[in-house]
Amino acid sequence: MLIVTTLLYAGMLGLLLVILSFNVMQNWMRVTGKGLQTDRDMRRAERVLSSFVEYVPLALILLTLIELKGSPAFVIHILGGVLVAARVLHAFGSNDFAGAGLMRFLGAQLTFLVVTVSSMACIFYYGFGRV
Repeated sequence: MLIVTTLLYAGMLGLLLVILSFNVMQNWMRVTGKGLQTDRDMRRAERVLSSFVEYVPLALILLTLIELKGSPAFVIHILGGVLVAARVLHAFGSNDFAGAGLMRFLGAQLTFLVVTVSSMACIFYYGFGRV
């Protein structure tokens, strides 16, 4: 079985990782150019990137596994689309503006939902394959 659908979301999330990484580098250059040891925007950019690399790789692995087990493409599209939206919400919600905290919260919760549903699907496929 080929991995087709997850490729789309892996690609989109890979591009988002590059954008978040450039944000960290831009802040790093600004901070080190001024000789600052601590900077709120720098720490925020680092934390957004760290959160991304903590959750997205596992989520993509889980999506890949359930796709390989024959999960319908629409399920992968729903989970992948929610994951991309969640990570964008989380990234934008990590800025300082009205409503940002809610965006960050929703982004985190939707990420947890994708990981939970995908994990449960993996356990289901394991059990179903053993019956």
